[in-house]
Amino acid sequence: MSLTDKKGYPFEVKNCRPEDYSFLEEMYDAFSPKGEFQGMPPRDKHARTKWIQSLIEIGKNFLAWQDGRVVGHVAILPDFDKANAEYLIFLIQTVRGRGIGKELTLKAIEGIRNLGLSSVWLTVDAYNFKATRLYRKIGFEFLEEYSSASERMMVLKLET
Repeated sequence: MSLTDKKGYPFEVKNCRPEDYSFLEEMYDAFSPKGEFQGMPPRDKHARTKWIQSLIEIGKNFLAWQDGRVVGHVAILPDFDKANAEYLIFLIQTVRGRGIGKELTLKAIEGIRNLGLSSVWLTVDAYNFKATRLYRKIGFEFLEEYSSASERMMVLKLET
């Protein structure tokens, strides 16, 4: 599906396929800053490669493409026993604040619904107000009992 960001540039959000791996790895190799929140993405190349492979193996992944390169990645990590999924998102700095993260998030929520799960949760840096604002607009709510001074946990309950 072709979309347009807030600056008028086209981008696409697609399911991650095995042949996209090298593009995803390129995004994370160039990603800055590395390891800022919960150590992700890992700074060390070998650890980063293993981390990406793990996300691909255990999760459902979506990519944002712009100008032939991956500019964003969402991984949803389902826990079928609990009927929920963890949500992770990474955008390269140059595309943040342009609506790409919102579209990736909406695609991920659609994917979670398709898996038959009833909720999705995430942790966000307590001072990442832009991300928090986006998540709240989409319907995520804070779980204060699982939050700390440095990070907040949020959950979105899905209608089934």
